[in-house]
Amino acid sequence: MKKLILLIPLLAIVTSVHAINLLPTDDQVKNALYASPKIGAADARKSSLNSKADAIASGSQEFVVRGTRQNRNVTNIPVATTYQEYWAGIERPIRFWGKGGVDEKISDATKTFAGIEFADTMHETSKDLLATWFNYLKALQSRIVAEKNSQLGDQIGRIAQVRYKVGDVARLDAQLATAEQGRLKAFLELAKAHEGASGEAVTQRYQGIALIKNFKWEAIPNLQTKKEILRQQYLERSHELKLVKSDAERFDLQAKRTSLDRLPDPTIGIYTANEFGGAERISGLSLSFPISGSARFSNAAAAASEAEVARQRVLDTEQRISVEFERLWSQMMSRKVAAETLLDSAKSQNDAAQAAEKAYVLGEGTIADLIAARKAANENQLSADLMRLDALESYYRMRLDLHEIWDFD
Repeated sequence: MKKLILLIPLLAIVTSVHAINLLPTDDQVKNALYASPKIGAADARKSSLNSKADAIASGSQEFVVRGTRQNRNVTNIPVATTYQEYWAGIERPIRFWGKGGVDEKISDATKTFAGIEFADTMHETSKDLLATWFNYLKALQSRIVAEKNSQLGDQIGRIAQVRYKVGDVARLDAQLATAEQGRLKAFLELAKAHEGASGEAVTQRYQGIALIKNFKWEAIPNLQTKKEILRQQYLERSHELKLVKSDAERFDLQAKRTSLDRLPDPTIGIYTANEFGGAERISGLSLSFPISGSARFSNAAAAASEAEVARQRVLDTEQRISVEFERLWSQMMSRKVAAETLLDSAKSQNDAAQAAEKAYVLGEGTIADLIAARKAANENQLSADLMRLDALESYYRMRLDLHEIWDFD
């Protein structure tokens, strides 16, 4: 009867699980992202590019005002005379050869680029938040498992001490149980420290994200869309690919603009003059053309090469993103299978550990066998839980890259 009483508390440890969602709420994520310094800097960068785009559209040409005032002394007449004279004019370079229209297109392309760049920064920050959050969840689950294991270790230690006092086991069993208690408590302290550091990483970097102390396990879902369709969607929705394509368009327009600059812009002006103290009044138009130098042709060639570099960068990025999709897809599928396999293994190992516990309580096993069985069960359970979180992280990362969650940009 005493042995059965000892058995009851050992098997009664159940960790409560509250129904808390795995991910932070959309409102928390949105507010945290917009409060991030990265997004603040990206917004300022967007404003800067938009202002530069306005400057490109308006052009860099400026009015120039010129003026002179002089005294003219005439001495080869009977009475030497001094006349006051002046000359005043205003002139401005004029965008010719269709340059103004190209500048308008460059301005629009720059604003488009600014918007995509901001969205890309938002998306990259969202990916960092997701990774930081899952690091915290892994630390949280490690602490939960370590806490449960420490409680089991305490109960095994108490049972070993009781059996030692009544002379049912040797002193070595009690010492081994005490040593195992200490080991599990040490792991618990390390897990608590890791959880605290991971939680600080979330709250310090992403203000407004509420930490949780437990969560509801979700089944690891499958994406319902076929892989090839998902790959196409992944490429179409990639901000990184959109960004390099937008950049290539800008470089193409800038190459066209630089090519047009091989023909210099004329400068047109009007002027007026007063000579001989007003005896002669002059007004007229001025027109000047710079003479092209070899530098303009070299700049045009360089701009064309830079546009080609940008086009090649698009192809390289498309290939890299396609490879990234393959990697994410492979991770998502393999981690799901691995998690399910480890969960089955952990259940079997836990059943074996419970059998070892029963055997030990009933005097049919050794403390060394019990500790070994329980240690293996603990490690398998933690590995299964962490792999399950890895699989869920891969699933949500894929959905994030497909812009199915946290699409705030």
